[in-house]
Amino acid sequence: MAQTQKPTQKLYAACAKAVKGDAFDKWIAICLEQGDMSTFTEATNAASVECTVSGLSRIAATVTLATAAVADDQVVAEYEFTAGAGATLTGFEVMSATAAGNMMMWCSFASSQVLEANDKIRTTGKCQFKLGA
Repeated sequence: MAQTQKPTQKLYAACAKAVKGDAFDKWIAICLEQGDMSTFTEATNAASVECTVSGLSRIAATVTLATAAVADDQVVAEYEFTAGAGATLTGFEVMSATAAGNMMMWCSFASSQVLEANDKIRTTGKCQFKLGA
């Protein structure tokens, strides 16, 4: 399935603070989206309609480093959800805290994903860090 993944301004600020040595927001949680993501931009900081269906609520992500071009140049947040009831999802967000807001990146699906009870959906948010042009 084609999708769109985008970082937010909050992620840019966290990266600058990390390089400077200041305290910064970290990738902590993933939440699933049920609302319209068509107006999301880099300035978006909260889910439109965060999913709260059983088994599909915000949860701590597994966060690791990966290699895209050079060692450890990519951060990955992932989690596999299991639906406790039916839901229609439009995407997901990686958050810096378990409370509302604090969006670090978002991913909108090419089309809505309809889940039934016991269906699984694996979310993987990736952000590569490299020298710009």
